[in-house]
Amino acid sequence: MPDSSPLQQQADLFRASGALGKPGALSRLFDYLLERSLAGEAPKELEIAFKVFGKDSRFDVAQDSVVRVYVHKLRRRLDDYYAAQPAPAAARLTIPKGEYRLTIELGAAPAPSVAQEIPESRIPKQRAWIGRVALVMASIAIGALVTFLLMRHDGGDVRLDAVRASRLWAPLLADDLPITIVVGDYYLLGETDDSGRIQRLVREFFVNSADDFVHQVEASPRLMERYRNLNLTYLPTSTAFALQDIIPVLDAKKRVRVLLMSELNGSMLTNSHLVYIGFFSGLGILGDPALAASRLSLGGTFDELIDRKSNRTYVSTAGDPSESRYVDYGFVSTFPGPGKNRVVIIAGTRDTGVMHMAEAVASPAALAEIDKQAGDATAFESLFEVHGVARSGMTAKALYTAPLDTQRIWEMR
Repeated sequence: MPDSSPLQQQADLFRASGALGKPGALSRLFDYLLERSLAGEAPKELEIAFKVFGKDSRFDVAQDSVVRVYVHKLRRRLDDYYAAQPAPAAARLTIPKGEYRLTIELGAAPAPSVAQEIPESRIPKQRAWIGRVALVMASIAIGALVTFLLMRHDGGDVRLDAVRASRLWAPLLADDLPITIVVGDYYLLGETDDSGRIQRLVREFFVNSADDFVHQVEASPRLMERYRNLNLTYLPTSTAFALQDIIPVLDAKKRVRVLLMSELNGSMLTNSHLVYIGFFSGLGILGDPALAASRLSLGGTFDELIDRKSNRTYVSTAGDPSESRYVDYGFVSTFPGPGKNRVVIIAGTRDTGVMHMAEAVASPAALAEIDKQAGDATAFESLFEVHGVARSGMTAKALYTAPLDTQRIWEMR
């Protein structure tokens, strides 16, 4: 006889709504948690990895966050589902923080907005800066990921329709202009020994592209003689996670390409909509327009942001590997480009901030809150403070949303 418990009833309603999307890892996770929860059991992370994601005995929960990532996504789907209901639900499905089971919460209020709390981090433990990044060859790997995510999207997700209708994304999807995703990358050089053999890969902050390397060789040949241009760049690990959230938002009918910031030049700023994903330190030639009309300015390092209106200083501590608790900052802005295009900036001081903002701008509830705070502005920015605890928890709050003076963005100074 079918189980008619409140848990089963709410699960059936949630599944029938289509909020889970097409069958895949997320729906398998939901079904497995439901089965175990109906049996009065709470599976361990390792059990979920084996049963849902097909991992084997080599799986290490300390190194692979796939379970936490998908549990976080499922929580967000549940929040979005109940937030979209016309009236507060008398009962709702929840996944208690720190647990892997489905429960019923009675008389629940609507899901909290992004300005209040977004729990359950999928952020890996902070390591040394270089240790947290992935080495890539040009844009091939990211381009393949973009192509895969676009091809697997079926375009029928009601949740995505709500995201696309937001003030942030609607202008990019309303015309025939292509979309260029620009990811903030960092240029690597080969450092040689006296015999000319490459000994290690290094980062010089004054070399951010192949052109920069050539210019530096011409300007300072003695300084640069120990370096070799290997045409290698690295990306923060947050880039791949952020793309998983952003790519499905982009209409499959749109032309989408990916570009490394080290490949972007001034001639490319007008012929497509631009979506930047990465650290503040990777903004490159988009840095000046992004901050020209902003309330924010950079402090002594890229981990320090100064709010010029309130005179407050925000410092990310996410880069300190000795800190188990840390604070990071996420930022989003949208404004007209120099042509008929639009620019969207999704940035953070470190990985945590970038990934939080990518999640927020792919969430109907979060975007509705940002739209509400932005009022009638078509160009605006939002800053978020994100709190991380080791690798298992995260909360975030909106610090402000403010309109931008578009006349100042592209003016020459």
